[in-house]
Amino acid sequence: MSAFLDETGTLITVDHSNPLPVALVAGFTSLNDGELKTASYANPLPVTVVTTNYTEEELPDADSVAAGTEIFNTTYQVKMRSNGTSWEWLGIGKSTWADKPATAPLGQIICITDIGENGSLWRGNGAKWVRLTQIRFFDLASSVALTGSTAEVTLATISIPASLIGAKGKVKLYPLFSATNNANNKTVRVRLGGSNGYVLQTSGFAQLSALVIIRNFNSESVQKVATGMTSGLGLSTTSLNTLAINTAAATTIEITGQLANGADTLTLESLFVEIV
Repeated sequence: MSAFLDETGTLITVDHSNPLPVALVAGFTSLNDGELKTASYANPLPVTVVTTNYTEEELPDADSVAAGTEIFNTTYQVKMRSNGTSWEWLGIGKSTWADKPATAPLGQIICITDIGENGSLWRGNGAKWVRLTQIRFFDLASSVALTGSTAEVTLATISIPASLIGAKGKVKLYPLFSATNNANNKTVRVRLGGSNGYVLQTSGFAQLSALVIIRNFNSESVQKVATGMTSGLGLSTTSLNTLAINTAAATTIEITGQLANGADTLTLESLFVEIV
């Protein structure tokens, strides 16, 4: 019991003998009836979130379920939500180039795992998939030497999947050669679908570093390639090579070499390829 005068002179008494019980929060302490009380709690039960899994083929029509319904698409490894009329992706899907969705929903992103150095990201424009960045598509594993023959010999072959380049896409090749430095000619060719795109015949060099660009010219079946230049860039009196290879179908790019004298050596030291 304690007492004090308030500001009007009235005597106020307070009884401390039976305080109200204290509601404890887990992990905190308090005094109650003179005793130290410590709250404790058991671990809560784990929460299990249930999401229905479907393959792309099993996926119900989005308008047949309530708007906001969420599922997991196991084919493309992405969570999806119905907006009442269509399914929207809630993350980045995953697929190979051959198995990607035929229709590319507007704004949705997919990782194509087998295209690019570590996969590549593509965004749907409502009709097709458009790459978000250039792709480091190919790297030569080890150097390839040509000697002892005067025939044209394939030094590297790059397989290009159907429609990967696109109607306005470009393939950029960066070959690095070394050669016997003498007056004998060495010929380097870059072929697309078996047709010559870039051809260089020259002599008197010990090394050659070039950039060859194959340009799809507003069509998947029309290409233009600069040719006859040592580095692949600059001026030349040689006419452009215009090709008609259907890159909407799978095709190949070949790097070949040819010697005028079989006693010489021409070596493809390195090659990497980008698609932009």
